[in-house]
Amino acid sequence: MAITLPDNLSAKEISNQGNTTITMNETIDYHRDTRTLPITYIECFRFDSELTEKHFFENSTDYVCGLIAISTKTGVWGVKEFAIPCNSMKGDMALWAAPMQRIKGLTLIEGLNYVREKQAEWGPLRSELIASALMNLNGKLGLTSKINKDQSYYWDRAYLFDHTQAYVIF
Repeated sequence: MAITLPDNLSAKEISNQGNTTITMNETIDYHRDTRTLPITYIECFRFDSELTEKHFFENSTDYVCGLIAISTKTGVWGVKEFAIPCNSMKGDMALWAAPMQRIKGLTLIEGLNYVREKQAEWGPLRSELIASALMNLNGKLGLTSKINKDQSYYWDRAYLFDHTQAYVIF
């Protein structure tokens, strides 16, 4: 909610006219270009067979299915589900996801540029997955975190962890 202050009052007079508390952090966070916020968390979930069958493939053990979630300190997150052929994933989930930790602390633009630079090393599947999660995050920046909470059952953390075979967080 915006507060309009008369131009002829000093800050001291304004603060003495009631019990209104104005904090600089709210004003700064509201006006900041949200695309310059650093990426704070990268989470990788590998779904169990029940969730994989429910949302991707029935009776399929040929794919590793899961979710990548990338978030900022404001609570906004971008997600991308994945279904990767087992023969394309070398090693376990932690080893496969480890290169993604390099985007932690980068801004959205820096993260997308980094993914573009590493595309040859990471391969098309991993690069596209991370770029898609970053673009999903980009589409949500500036929106309230309430919208994120209502969008998917994935952020019912209890449900998600009950159906996760492997979890990696950076």
